[in-house]
Amino acid sequence: MKPTAMLRTLLAGLALAPLASALDLTYVADTTDDRIYRLRDLNLDGDYDDAGEVGTFYDTALGLLPMTSPNGLVVRPDGGVLVCDSNVDQVLLLRDLNLDGDALDAGEASVFFDGTAGGNAAGILMVAANGVALDASGRVWVASNNQILGSIVGDDLILVLEDLNADGDANDAGEARVFHAPVLGSGVVGDSIPTAVKVGLDGAVYYAENGVTGVLAKAIWRLEDLNGSGSIDAPGEAKAFFTIPPQPSNVFLWDVEQGADGAWYVSDRGNEILWRAFDADSDGVIGAGEAVAWFTGSAPSDLWTVRFASDGSIVGCEAAGADRIRRFADSDSNGVVTVFEVTDLYNDTVAAFDIANPRSIALAPDLAPPVSYCTAGTSTSGCNATLGWSGFPSAAASSGFTLHATSLEGDKQVLLFYGVSGRSAASWGSGSSFLCVKAPTQRTSVANSGGTAGTCSGSLSLDWLAFVAANPTALGVPFAAGDVIQAQGWYRDPPSAKTTNLTDALEFTLAP
Repeated sequence: MKPTAMLRTLLAGLALAPLASALDLTYVADTTDDRIYRLRDLNLDGDYDDAGEVGTFYDTALGLLPMTSPNGLVVRPDGGVLVCDSNVDQVLLLRDLNLDGDALDAGEASVFFDGTAGGNAAGILMVAANGVALDASGRVWVASNNQILGSIVGDDLILVLEDLNADGDANDAGEARVFHAPVLGSGVVGDSIPTAVKVGLDGAVYYAENGVTGVLAKAIWRLEDLNGSGSIDAPGEAKAFFTIPPQPSNVFLWDVEQGADGAWYVSDRGNEILWRAFDADSDGVIGAGEAVAWFTGSAPSDLWTVRFASDGSIVGCEAAGADRIRRFADSDSNGVVTVFEVTDLYNDTVAAFDIANPRSIALAPDLAPPVSYCTAGTSTSGCNATLGWSGFPSAAASSGFTLHATSLEGDKQVLLFYGVSGRSAASWGSGSSFLCVKAPTQRTSVANSGGTAGTCSGSLSLDWLAFVAANPTALGVPFAAGDVIQAQGWYRDPPSAKTTNLTDALEFTLAP
């Protein structure tokens, strides 16, 4: 091999490796500045305290939609972030479609559910939504509590939302319904205060009830639709599941979470306690000896949301004293967590950026943006075709991630191909192109590049997710989160070596 060709091969093989992270992506709702932040451990040192690691994901001052009190957060499998706003009375959907780290670009923020008067076809008023959750089928559950219009019975609700027509919202007929309206007494503010909701491993719905008038027990309630009516409307379908033992201060249950082992974790802000409960006898109630004060913080702590990270650890946020995001781990397996078993992932007293009030968090496995690598060949007309992308590469989606080949020779045959075995940088005959995808590879259908012959005006776009969804026998199908794919474009160029040329290549990792 000539030295120049060898150098070209070495240069073609060089690429920026996908950015990894020691921690999950963490989304934080700040109710003081009305922002959603996205935290990322860029230097892999196990925290989010360094410069550039806290970025603004959505800011009501910069975005197109109002957001004045963001509370509950949850991340969908496709990477979309659902946000409950308890003042605007809407559930917003934020999507970083171009993977630039925010949802501030055109089309990236939308109203998933409008709970204001006339906002949805079901006629449901959703006042002060605090908690949001997803179930295995993708339905959205919301806990809303009425602290404004307490004289209207039924404003304290557990709702279920579903985008049945795939138009991006749950505002159409049949897409929103009341699953549970707690039985109230006088209907005054405080009879019922639902703050969080979670769909359990058993399929039942659990919510945190903080009513202060005594009409309802302050507890984690379990809701099960025994008669299949679609709502909680029969005796025995709603019952107190976990009633917190008497405490020195007022109990305030902000969040509820369940681990893969079936254990429940409940944050009591009033007493700075993170409870762990397990229904060991499977009688449907947490009884004596089945719950423990798993972690007790020192005032002020103000522990709000707790969530499971992808590594199985518990992560929570505090918004009193030092604003912190903390990881809790029972490292000595003695059944409780001490201050020595808690690690700060973010602490505003040492961090490069100050989050004013981290009230809610949501976590998702980190996803590096697609990375271009290898060297595009130079065609007869001097074209250096490149392969780009748009959308979000989710293993759970059947569309929405598109590969774009541009600057192709005009009016020529073109196709895309991909592989799952890694990168390559093999010479493409004696020409200037390189084959950048290891065999085996999967070709897509041949198309025409369009444009004008003899110019670099050709292009091709292909929704890669739609292609693999429509071709169940294609290479790598079925794909799973974490799979890494390499893709490249091929096009006719008769006067060149091998009568064809290749684009540069793109490597991307599938999100959940």
